[in-house]
Amino acid sequence: MKMPKKEYLLEWVTRKPIPKNFTITDLDALMAKCGCQKRQGGRGSGIAYYNERTGRILQFDAPHPGNELKIYQIKKVITYLKDIGEI
Repeated sequence: MKMPKKEYLLEWVTRKPIPKNFTITDLDALMAKCGCQKRQGGRGSGIAYYNERTGRILQFDAPHPGNELKIYQIKKVITYLKDIGEI
């Protein structure tokens, strides 16, 4: 049975060890499915995700070079998803 995309993305981002190939595109898809809107996150390469239901914001610099999230960014994502009740 194929997992729905939201559940698959949640399972992927919370894997142990932390995945090194979870991209900003994957994060955009996951956050949209969790009711978050992507916004400009301050200056430069900053990005933010806003959850209207909770009013919570996740903010960090976009990964570069490349578009794979760093381990500390994935940890922030997991904490944020817990805070908004998605995990």
